[in-house]
Amino acid sequence: MPRETGQEGQGRTTLIRENELKICELCGWLNLEVNSECFVCGWHGRFERDREVVHAAVELAVRRYGRLELQHLTDLRTFREPIPLTWRDRLNQFVQNLFARFRPRR
Repeated sequence: MPRETGQEGQGRTTLIRENELKICELCGWLNLEVNSECFVCGWHGRFERDREVVHAAVELAVRRYGRLELQHLTDLRTFREPIPLTWRDRLNQFVQNLFARFRPRR
């Protein structure tokens, strides 16, 4: 489910989908998928990417902060807008998501 994120007063808003988020296994903080390490604790190991777990974390963050802002997901000083996907990238992503739905869970 997409949510609009941004920082009030600065005009930096972007659309973030839950499949673009991950949870740090060390501190439990939500991070953008593009972060190479947790922006809170610096962890660069495994991250939780299960859709249901991420959805629950997003709901908790919205309940806690009132809305999900970009500053809750990444370091604003180093954040760069992602390059828009080409049609080939979108098709590849669609096929990967389709196969992921039918892959047996562990």
